Amino acid sequence: MNPIGEPPQPASTNASTPEPAPAPKRSNRGRNVRAAVVSVVLVVAFVWLLSSGGFPLFPPAAALAKLQMSGVFVFIALMLFNLLTRFARCHFLIAPLAKVPFRRMMTINAIGLAAITFLPLRIGEMARPAMLRDKGSLSAWAVTGTVGAERILDGIVFSAMLLVGLALAAPQVPLPDHVGDLPVPVWIVPRSATVASAVFVIAFLVMAAFYWFRALARRLTERVVGLVSKKLATRLADIVENLSEGLRFLTNWRYSLPYLAVTLISVASLPLGIEVLATAVGLPELSFSQSMVVLGVLALGFTVPNAPGFFGVVQLALYAGLATYIAPDKVAHEGSVLVFVYYAVYLGTVTLLAAIALVMELLMNPAPALERNHPAGVA
Repeated sequence: MNPIGEPPQPASTNASTPEPAPAPKRSNRGRNVRAAVVSVVLVVAFVWLLSSGGFPLFPPAAALAKLQMSGVFVFIALMLFNLLTRFARCHFLIAPLAKVPFRRMMTINAIGLAAITFLPLRIGEMARPAMLRDKGSLSAWAVTGTVGAERILDGIVFSAMLLVGLALAAPQVPLPDHVGDLPVPVWIVPRSATVASAVFVIAFLVMAAFYWFRALARRLTERVVGLVSKKLATRLADIVENLSEGLRFLTNWRYSLPYLAVTLISVASLPLGIEVLATAVGLPELSFSQSMVVLGVLALGFTVPNAPGFFGVVQLALYAGLATYIAPDKVAHEGSVLVFVYYAVYLGTVTLLAAIALVMELLMNPAPALERNHPAGVA
């Protein structure tokens, strides 16, 4: 075992594992058409759902006129801080695998987040592995492993924040039996917090076991799939090993502790931003701990397959979170301004950062070739 506590790695890193071959153009065209159709259906469904629930797509002019722009500017700054720190923390995920220039790490994450946001059904998750992969240095499957670890750890952090917020700020009693005009009981918020926490903790334990016992996972894959096809078994076993390689940061405290620290700092900026924005729209009664609950509900909404721009998911999650503490008439009035501003700032910030990243990638000198980081003791 090396000095930093990382378990010994196999001598073969399977750097030459073939990457997924591109699908035929006709297949890509068909998938694009299906994705476009699904996107339209989801958007129409969410527009109908919001309208049925009495939630306006645009807030009333009277409520919007009371908006304090100073609070909006503070919220924009906190949103920008949150996204930039999210991009920066990925350095600690990739550093055990390869040396990626920090500038390129930031631009790839900015473009990747835009892809996740604007492409339907979270198919944009494939963007970061596709852009970071470097033949002979960094496998797309290894990067996919880091993406999976990032999503699971985020789920644990946001679920824990939701539970802490509910413990510090008890929901109003009695909880409404509907959100707006939708027959959705608000008690589903605390219930969802408990279920989500359990799911993400189990996923983390599975992920950790997958990493620690990856040699066993490879052998089982080869034996089971080998009964059907030896060639397929070898290929799948290589994929399993490369996926587990992306989890290497978990046992390397030099990377996992800074990753966790930056994550907590980044996450803390958003409840503060929601609290500031709530005051700006006329909801000063929404406290920091209550904002933690609103953000926790929103984070759970972000985990589901989405329409382009997360349209509908963001609005419904924010309304459900606000309904836990705010009177229904204020949720539909001042709350609609908060929802509208949050969504507009999120989309605008993501788009701006992605545009800057694209310009930097096109105009600045190409990034140097990646240098693979080998585990200690491996030549």
